[in-house]
Amino acid sequence: MHRCQDVWLLVTAHPDDEAMFFIPTLRTLLGSRDEGPPLVRVLCLSNGDYRDPSDGPVRARELQKACAVIGVQNGKDGAGAVTVLDDVRMKDGPNEVWDPDVVAGAVMEQISKKIAPAVSADAATSGKQHDYILSGPDADATHPWVFSQKNGAQTKPTEKSMQSVNLNILTFDRGGVSGHPNHVDTYKGVQHLLEEKCCIARGKGSEPKATLQLRQETKDTVDKMQMNVSVYTLRTIANPLHKYFLWAFVDIIPHLFIRLFQTLCYLAYFLLGGLLWRGKGPQIQAFSGTIAAPDDKTLHCRIVEPLLVWRAMAAHHSQFVWYRRLSVMFSRYTFINDLQKLATIEVPMYEDIEDDDVATLPSVVTIEDEEPASTFLLTTTQMNALRKAVLPPNLHHRPWKRLYSLPRDGDSFVAFQKKMEDWNRKPGDTSSTILVVKTSAGALIGGFADVPLIPTADVVGSAARSCLFRICEGKDGKTDIDVYGKYSADSKRIVSSASRRLVAFGGGASTGESDEGFGLCLEDRFARGTTARCAAFGNEPLVSGKDGVFEVLDVEVWGFSSVNFDYL
Repeated sequence: MHRCQDVWLLVTAHPDDEAMFFIPTLRTLLGSRDEGPPLVRVLCLSNGDYRDPSDGPVRARELQKACAVIGVQNGKDGAGAVTVLDDVRMKDGPNEVWDPDVVAGAVMEQISKKIAPAVSADAATSGKQHDYILSGPDADATHPWVFSQKNGAQTKPTEKSMQSVNLNILTFDRGGVSGHPNHVDTYKGVQHLLEEKCCIARGKGSEPKATLQLRQETKDTVDKMQMNVSVYTLRTIANPLHKYFLWAFVDIIPHLFIRLFQTLCYLAYFLLGGLLWRGKGPQIQAFSGTIAAPDDKTLHCRIVEPLLVWRAMAAHHSQFVWYRRLSVMFSRYTFINDLQKLATIEVPMYEDIEDDDVATLPSVVTIEDEEPASTFLLTTTQMNALRKAVLPPNLHHRPWKRLYSLPRDGDSFVAFQKKMEDWNRKPGDTSSTILVVKTSAGALIGGFADVPLIPTADVVGSAARSCLFRICEGKDGKTDIDVYGKYSADSKRIVSSASRRLVAFGGGASTGESDEGFGLCLEDRFARGTTARCAAFGNEPLVSGKDGVFEVLDVEVWGFSSVNFDYL
C-alpha cells in the first residue's frame, strides 16, 4: 500500500491573495519536514481582470512569479503548481456573486486533473507546461482520474490497492479576511464541497471524516485513490487597529519578553555549570514555526521573513501600489496566520434516495426559540413537506431555527437586516434560508434562498438551488407543495435592498416578454406583497388577485443550524 501523502491546496479568489494573506502558512509548510515539504498547490479562481480584460494574463504571470519567490515549485510530474482560472461564472469584482456549486466544481476539477496525477505513484512524467492557465492536455489525458460514483460497479479485472492521500484545503473563512465578496464566496464554495461533495463517515471512536474517492482506468488495471479531506480557514481580523497595529503588542512584544527571560535562564545554566538542569539546558522558544492547539483544530503559523513577503508582493507589479506596500509592512498577516479547521458534520448521503424514501426521515426539529411551537407559522407537518419538496439533501437532517418572525420582531426592516446579518456571521451554519409568507386571505407562499438574505445595494445571485413554493392543504388533510424553479437552468436572482426596503425573488421585467415581474416580492415594511409570472423560476402568480397584489398577515424566516443532535 502506498504511503499516505500530505497535500495542501490553497484556494484563493484573486492573484496576490497568496502574498497578502497566506505566506506564513505556505512558508511554514514548505520548511516543515526534514524528509521534504508536502506537495503544495495553488488554485486561483479568477484572473483579476476586474478593471481591464487585458490584465488577466498579466496578473496570472505575476502570480506564477510570486509563488516561485515563496517556494511553491513544480513537482517532478510536471503538473503545474499554480492554476489560474478564467471562468465567466467567477469573474473578479465586488458586485459579482459566485455560485458555491461552481466554486466546488472548480476545486474538484483541480483535484482530479492536477493533484491526483501529481501524487499518483504511476503518474506519467510529461514535459514542462505553463503553470498559470488551466488549459491544454491534462497530465494524463488518455487515462484521466475521475471521481467514483457511490456504490459504483467494478469494470476492470485487476484493481490495485488504494492509495491514501491527506488533502488539506486552505482558504478564507466566513469573513473573507478582507471582507471582499469574492473571498466570502470562495469560502462558501469550499464549504459546499466539504458538506455536499464529500462522503462523510465516522470510524470507531473517531470524529467524522470527509473523503473523496477517485479512480483511473487503464487497459488492464484500475487505480484507486482516497482523499481524506480537511479544510483550514484563515481567521479574519476584523478590527483594523488589531490587524495593523495592536497585534504587535499582543503577539510580538510578549514573545520578546519571553525570549529575554529564556535567554537569561540559558546564561544562568552556563554560569551554574548545569547543576540545576542536570546537563539539560533550557529551551529557547523560537517565534517562527507552527503552534497547534491540543485538539489539533487550530494552527498558528508564524514567520519572520518580511523581506520575502515584500519580494512576493512586489512580483505583483501591477498591484503593488502604496497602500499595499504599507499593508506588507504593518499587517499581521505578514507574520502570523491563525487557521481554524472547518468542522465536519456527519450527515447521510442522499444521492440515491427516491422521493418516497425521504418520508422515513425523522421529523423536523426546531431549536432555541423563546416561544412554543404553537406560535409558529408553519406546522411540523408543513415543515416535513417543505423539507421533502424544497430542501437539498445536505439540509435534510439539520435542525430548523426561526430567525425572524413578524409578530415577534416587528416590521422594522433594520431589525430584519440585523437578524440576517447575525445569522450569517455564525461559523458552521449554512446561509440558506426559507422565507414563508401568510397572506390576509390565508394563503401560505414563500421561497427557498440559497444565498444570504442580507440587504445590499445590488442584486444578489446567482442562486442555483433557490426556488419558490406554495403550500396547499388537500381535502384529505395531506400537505402538498407546489415548487417552482428548483431545477431551472435559468439565472435566478434574489434582491434584498435596504434602500428600497424589500426582499424579492426573480429577475424583474428585464429577462424577457414572458417575465411580468418578481415571482415574489415583500415591501412596505412587510405590509404588502406582489407576485407575478417570472421566467427565471417558471412560476405563475402564487396567489390570485388583482395584479398579484396581496396583504401580508405574517412572515417567518427559517435557517438551518449545524447543531449536531443524536439522530444526525
